Amino acid sequence: MNDRLRSLAVLGGAVGGVAAVTLGLAWLLAPGSTETARESSSAVPTGEAVAEPGGIPGLGGALAVSGDRQGTFQLTRGRDGDRYSLLGNRGQIVFEGRPSQITQISLDGLEFFPDPDDCTLTPANNSNRIGIGFADLRCEGLADIRDNGTITLSGELGLPLDLVADSGLPESGGSLTVGDETWVFGDADLIGYQRPAIAGSTAYNMELEDEAHAAAVNFSYDYVSRRLTLANLVRGGEENDVPADACELLVEELGVPNPRTTVIELTISCVDVEVPGLGRVSISGTVVVDRIEFPA
Repeated sequence: MNDRLRSLAVLGGAVGGVAAVTLGLAWLLAPGSTETARESSSAVPTGEAVAEPGGIPGLGGALAVSGDRQGTFQLTRGRDGDRYSLLGNRGQIVFEGRPSQITQISLDGLEFFPDPDDCTLTPANNSNRIGIGFADLRCEGLADIRDNGTITLSGELGLPLDLVADSGLPESGGSLTVGDETWVFGDADLIGYQRPAIAGSTAYNMELEDEAHAAAVNFSYDYVSRRLTLANLVRGGEENDVPADACELLVEELGVPNPRTTVIELTISCVDVEVPGLGRVSISGTVVVDRIEFPA
């Protein structure tokens, strides 16, 4: 799930101005309730970072710096890519893997590449309700790669939950009964921003593919009505558009593994639709979906 998110982050950057308008939507299928960055207001640590305008509440933190550099290292925003980074007023920290390890720290012009045992991240107070996981960080005696100084870092950080701990949420995918056939889908990503139009093609918000039957189920999202619909069916190289009112879609939110992803359970029921090669049949089943958005 995290690898797909990182690759989609590259696409999100290419969307540019179109995405910037769309990203004001808080959630795709229904507005979510506002969650605090902590389950208990009394648990807010001293020096916790306040989100920048357009930032993600709870992300980042304030680290104490000692050694040849002193003071506070404030981290306030994240950056997706091949590696995830937290950025702040004096540099950045780079994370890799799940559970994450710190592989690079840039601070005041110094560069550190910690060994796995040099830094510890101890998870604390995590849930899959807000997509932020908290961890206590401690890095002892880090030496700059050019021997320009040694530092120690300590404090608490808020990170995407799936970088800190197991979210306990199911992987995306599922199956549908289509007439007498069962179509199985290994991945299900619902894109929560408007995709750019490409000449001669239709950009669906979600495409579920079953290789065994050369089949696909394609979904669209109406940004005015906030309605998700089953829009198109493909089988054996032929396709058929589905009327917007032909299927009932029920959505249950299961949890939030990171600030840009909500795991949902999508239940699909179509009583009588035309499927290429099968005629008019019913469709039913449940698919776990990663609903991915790129908030400002």
